[in-house]
Amino acid sequence: MRPRIRRRRVAVAVILLALIAVLVAGLTAARAVLFPRVDSPERVDAIVVVAGAQDDRYVYARHLAEEGMADHILVSQPPTGSGRYATALDSYCAATPVTARYGRQIDIECFAPDVDTTEGETTAATRIARERGYESLLVVTYWGHVSRVRMYFEQCFDGQVNVTDTPRPLSKSRKDALLHETGGYLKAFIKPAC
Repeated sequence: MRPRIRRRRVAVAVILLALIAVLVAGLTAARAVLFPRVDSPERVDAIVVVAGAQDDRYVYARHLAEEGMADHILVSQPPTGSGRYATALDSYCAATPVTARYGRQIDIECFAPDVDTTEGETTAATRIARERGYESLLVVTYWGHVSRVRMYFEQCFDGQVNVTDTPRPLSKSRKDALLHETGGYLKAFIKPAC
């Protein structure tokens, strides 16, 4: 076989393998975004709420804590928040400690992320969890963000990581979530948070 034909066949094979790899990675990321694995542990050391404005993640985290899931809630409070969202988050953070059933106290601790991104929230929350001696976390976010949040926390936190979405889902369309979160998921795979 001539060297020119051999080079052409090798180039075609390399291109096909690259396309297959991109397709498999894209389908894997899309599955992770659209059909995430959610957890529902009985008890954790702390519940972590990553920032988000248009769903019930804060109310849901508090409900889980009041039901006995945890005695501590860590809440990401980005410094860039503004308007009704920032006001609601300020009020939520000021409501500590919360008294649950039978007089049990739930501490709400709000923190500024290291950087105003999911990675920054992860690194700040895991640092706080280590300082407090927490060995298990439940992270609350919206459905499309579950897999990426899980990946970041598993990269950074040595203990048990559980992730769940909220009962009242974010009104973000599947298409928008798929585009945004698939890119974020691939970034998390390529560039670990920790």
